[in-house]
Amino acid sequence: MKSPQNRMLLLGLAVAITAWGVAGFVDRLQIGRGGFTYSPQYVVNFVAPDGPGEVAGLQVGDRVVSVQGILVEELPLYSRWPRSLTPKVGESRQITAEREGQTLSFDVTYEGTPQSVVNLRLGAGLIGLSFMVFGLWALFLVGTSHARTLAYIGLAAGLATVGHGPYMGTWEGVASHVQFAATFLLILLMLRFFLLFPKPKRLARNQIFAGATFGVWLAFVVLLVIELITHPRFYHAFGPAGSIVMFGYFVLTVLMVTHTVATLPRGELWPSGMSVILVGLLMAIVPSVLTFFGFRPPGAAYFPLLVMAVPFTMALGVRKHAEWAATA
Repeated sequence: MKSPQNRMLLLGLAVAITAWGVAGFVDRLQIGRGGFTYSPQYVVNFVAPDGPGEVAGLQVGDRVVSVQGILVEELPLYSRWPRSLTPKVGESRQITAEREGQTLSFDVTYEGTPQSVVNLRLGAGLIGLSFMVFGLWALFLVGTSHARTLAYIGLAAGLATVGHGPYMGTWEGVASHVQFAATFLLILLMLRFFLLFPKPKRLARNQIFAGATFGVWLAFVVLLVIELITHPRFYHAFGPAGSIVMFGYFVLTVLMVTHTVATLPRGELWPSGMSVILVGLLMAIVPSVLTFFGFRPPGAAYFPLLVMAVPFTMALGVRKHAEWAATA
């Protein structure tokens, strides 16, 4: 990865991910929100209080029959309507549904994206962009194996948070599945990073463990492809299991960080760069934990900015580690 060509390739991928994400952010602001969803059985399973669906009269339990006169059996699920049918902000769609043997018609006028959702998307985008920027910065600066892993982490974070581009209509499921796979890979690469940084742990040298962790991710990618091909038969069937595995990887990552802090000689914590990274991790984690228990420390409301400290300090730590390794 020391070659300029490979570095420029990763830079090009980061620019493409960012451009795709910006285009998606602008495009999705123009798409209206109906405030209701229905299941693969076409039964309304959620109606937002005071949302367009409730205002129009839809209720949980209604069975949707048609949209704009098109039978739902001829349409993808609600989240994958074709772009030609997808309403823009302020437009209406006629929803026909059955309720207790009666056929009812509802005119749903779609509203804009709430500011809270816009802020959430912006926050996620800032986090993804910071991982890409600082990961590439470390790679161009020192080009070590740790910097290379951090650059890969950045691209995975970008796909997971920024990569949801323009609404893809009937292909929308592809974007959401790519995001899920990228989030899975992000956590896996974080585990790999802390298995090797600042010194390889015994578990990092176990080829069976390395093969198994990446093998599980590849298996889930295959399952996600199957879910897309057979949709809606396996609608969101594999996501919960994947989330459990991701949580397990996250716990292992925390254990690796704890192991490093506990076993690395005190005199090596700072020059190796681990102390710098630890500062970023604490800045992101501690306010969240305190908020969970009912405390609101200063800065807790700016969670994305706090999380951005993680890739920044990881890049600084990787740079410091390269200087330390050169003199060791």
